Amino acid sequence: MKPKGVPQRIFSTVLCIQLFFCMLPLTSPRAEEPVARSTGDAKEEKSEHGSDTVIITAKEINALQAHTMADILNTVPGVSAGTSSVTIHGNYKVKVFLDGRPLNDPTSSIGAVNWDVISPDEVERIEILRGKGGIRYGQNASGGVVLISSKKSRKIAGSVKTFGGNHDRYCAQSNVQVTSGAYTITARGGYDTTNGYKINNDKKRYTAGASMAYTFPSQTRISLSADYTDDERGSSGYPDNPTPYSRVATTMQAYAIQGELNQFKAKAWLNAGDKHNSDVSRDLDKTIAVDNGGVEVSHSKATQGIGEFSYGAAFYLNRAEGSDFSDQDENTTSLFLIDSYSLTSIPMEITAGLRANFNSAFDDAFNPELKLSYSGSGWRAALGYNRTNNTPSFYQRYNETATTRPNPDLDMEVADNFSLAWFYTASEIFNASVTLFYNRLTDRITYTWADNGTASYRNVGSAAYTGTDLSLTWKPLEILQLKLNYVYLEAKDEDTDLDLPAKPNHKGRLDITWSPLKPFSLIGTARGTSHAWRNRANTTRLAGYVIYDTRLEYRFKHVDLFAEVSNIFDREYLYVDGLLAPSRTWFAGIKMRL
Repeated sequence: MKPKGVPQRIFSTVLCIQLFFCMLPLTSPRAEEPVARSTGDAKEEKSEHGSDTVIITAKEINALQAHTMADILNTVPGVSAGTSSVTIHGNYKVKVFLDGRPLNDPTSSIGAVNWDVISPDEVERIEILRGKGGIRYGQNASGGVVLISSKKSRKIAGSVKTFGGNHDRYCAQSNVQVTSGAYTITARGGYDTTNGYKINNDKKRYTAGASMAYTFPSQTRISLSADYTDDERGSSGYPDNPTPYSRVATTMQAYAIQGELNQFKAKAWLNAGDKHNSDVSRDLDKTIAVDNGGVEVSHSKATQGIGEFSYGAAFYLNRAEGSDFSDQDENTTSLFLIDSYSLTSIPMEITAGLRANFNSAFDDAFNPELKLSYSGSGWRAALGYNRTNNTPSFYQRYNETATTRPNPDLDMEVADNFSLAWFYTASEIFNASVTLFYNRLTDRITYTWADNGTASYRNVGSAAYTGTDLSLTWKPLEILQLKLNYVYLEAKDEDTDLDLPAKPNHKGRLDITWSPLKPFSLIGTARGTSHAWRNRANTTRLAGYVIYDTRLEYRFKHVDLFAEVSNIFDREYLYVDGLLAPSRTWFAGIKMRL
């Protein structure tokens, strides 16, 4: 497919870069002042275990022996990730950033994530803001925000990984990072293909990326990055409504430039995606091209009088064109302010924030946030509230597939999120967390089926997500660790008092890690859900399931051997959205580290 909108994309890129340099402050940092080197928000970077933010370190990622980002995120209570998706407490509106640049696919319906641009080997730290983050990171974050920080090598580091398995699965990935003086250069690439486990379920995916950073003598830092993804696959449809000739081809290009100077941070980015839907049996041949870009500047400052506060401004530009609709051009201007204040008399911290979003295509929105956190000996509790808005994507409004019809009249939804969390981290042998949450969506956007076997996205009143998540980690022996995650979710349509489809009440996961020898480890996993309703009328039910997986790894020097088997007992089941899940799958491979 030939990408559309190339002149517009050139204009968007030039505009973002011009604004980026205009927004950089012109002063130099004083020698005695430390300069932040991270790409995330200054307050978030200071988070530690036991706060109301879930943090996963490189050490923990290494112990998980994960081969995909989804493997890592699925160990977090309340979080569910797939090959190109992530949900938090049942909400798909989650924003994902890698070193400050967005990874969400602009051509998707619900903010699908391009996980392939980063492998677990490259990750230094992951911060997961469950049910919050919209004040700092903008609209479309009612589920939360995931912040990923990549490793920074001192000289040279990297890896080459290849593996193969059944269903003609083959995957090869490589990455390398070189640091010389003030320069850091990173390059990565990957290829993944499979014939799939059902009819018209094949996939072929290419990825490539590069980044370069330069640190000036004054500690000012500037970085450039570019990523490219090409994905072609079949779309097999639902078991009762198969689409054996439906094909989807997607390309995505992502560019970013970022700078840091004296607690000021500025960034500009452009994510450009093209999607081509075709089905020869239904005479379908539709294209959609979306550009999502923006610029942002922020500043953080700690004071004795009013605590630590950060503020900033952003401008977002969204453009779309397609084979069946006129060109669309939308923008949003945002201002935000966040202040965190620690009381001296008691170990309590108060955080308050406000974000104003001025939308050209939707109503303006003013979103507040308030959080109280209290620390004790080995434990911490946090109470929070925030409001954010989810704007319907171009895909939801204008894209057409073999089963989906467009709806250009969609309006944005409003999310009010409440949470109460408690964390215990006093012991390395045992730690636990409990979170109570209540999320209310007004003018909720949902995928609604019609009698003719097609569906479209619609605003259908209000919905409430009420529940709790629980996490327990126990290490009774040096060679043995058990981790349990459980989520209870009650998702109701407030207009009908019926359960929302594809939202099971119970979901759990148990991981048992056994490492009898230092180079060898074996992980067994049990994961499952209770039943879920297929339709809004609650008349068709999908059965619950429990699936068992295992993976093992043997490490010596700079070489890792690994193997994984999913759905060991070859159970046939459906995902909660009604799609047929894979039968028993396995793969084995080798990874060589520099």
